[in-house]
Amino acid sequence: MVKKQYVMTVMATNRVGILAALATALDELGGGFVDVSLAIMRQYFTIIAAVEFPETRDTEVIVDHIRAVCRPFGGDLVLKDPANELLLDDPEVPVLIDNYLLRMSGKDSPGVLRRVSFRMAQEGIDITDLYGERDDAAGVFASCLQLAVPRGIDVVRLHQELNHSLGSQGIAFELYRNDVLQAISQPAPL
Repeated sequence: MVKKQYVMTVMATNRVGILAALATALDELGGGFVDVSLAIMRQYFTIIAAVEFPETRDTEVIVDHIRAVCRPFGGDLVLKDPANELLLDDPEVPVLIDNYLLRMSGKDSPGVLRRVSFRMAQEGIDITDLYGERDDAAGVFASCLQLAVPRGIDVVRLHQELNHSLGSQGIAFELYRNDVLQAISQPAPL
């Protein structure tokens, strides 16, 4: 059976059973999760997932059914068809990338994420994941950014530049290659 993939986001009041309701709705439509990321943020359930359905399943039926399931949770749904979206990258020319984790922490001040994300964009670096917390009582924050860095970018220079430009504001940066982190956290058996 031929499957069609979509990207689905749902945001709803976090209550027990919402994931079960969504998974059941997908099953009822003959679909399923391909990739999924879920987070609870300030009492809101948020999920972004690549989902697939039989190619013959009408998109309006999918949206109507999932919205009906989410209604008791106060949920909002967005379903995107990647085939209908404008792709800016040329799929014929693969870009080799290295994955890094950038940890930044320190005194909370306005504009830090704006400056860092703008600097990454200038280098053509894609921020593929982001997690952050702020401790209001202490006035500090910590964030981790997953980076897809095109080969050829001088990450050592970029790391030094970030520490130099924002270090005086009490912000520290640590940069790790993902393969090094994985080797450290999952050593090979002896």
